Amino acid sequence: MLRSMIRPKTKPGRFFYISLIGYLILGISGCTNPPRAEKPPTSVARAMETRPFQGNLRTVLKASINSLQDMDYTIDVLNSDVGLITASRTTEQRKASLTDEKPQKTMTDSEKACLVIGAVAVIAVIAAAIFGDDDDDDDKRKRGRRGRSGPINIGGDSRGGNDGPDGPRIYRYKVTISLDELNNGETNVRVSASGEVEQDGKILSTGGIHEAEFFQKFFAGMNQGLFLDQNLPNKN
Repeated sequence: MLRSMIRPKTKPGRFFYISLIGYLILGISGCTNPPRAEKPPTSVARAMETRPFQGNLRTVLKASINSLQDMDYTIDVLNSDVGLITASRTTEQRKASLTDEKPQKTMTDSEKACLVIGAVAVIAVIAAAIFGDDDDDDDKRKRGRRGRSGPINIGGDSRGGNDGPDGPRIYRYKVTISLDELNNGETNVRVSASGEVEQDGKILSTGGIHEAEFFQKFFAGMNQGLFLDQNLPNKN
């Protein structure tokens, strides 16, 4: 029976088996979505995203731009009058996890899809085994007349092609920075970030970024830039 599952002898059995392989390839690609982080409470998120810096608006704005460029972001919009910067980056490497903005469910859509895939796979294997045993004797007689049959080409293409995703995952990130000059010689900086993941022209996921490491890296770059500006000798 195990042999019948692996190498079905009849056309219905082979059809179920090939369909199972293709279905599992597509299903597994849908179950393996990019990892998603849990969205923190608003107060926690704002604490991660906001930090005051010593200096006027122009000085801190320059440090923000330098830090973004050090992180390989491209400046899309710059308004120094209101203290607004937007920047973006496209890469094939994941730089931060995206949070799920929707309320948590008892079972996610991805988990439901994987459950359905598993049930269909079991049914397909059982059906392939049943159909594979029907014409066992007839198959033996046919093999006797024409010799040993060749291997079954799973997937239909001798080059090994399949219907699964082919291209790399593309990660697109967008950062918005707002600066507010305070009365005590400081400038308040707030950073918000979001992203999306695309593969083969299909958006796999979108969401905000709420990883502490992401904001720490940006603010550390700002601190370094401000330190260098304050300690390097001015060029006259």
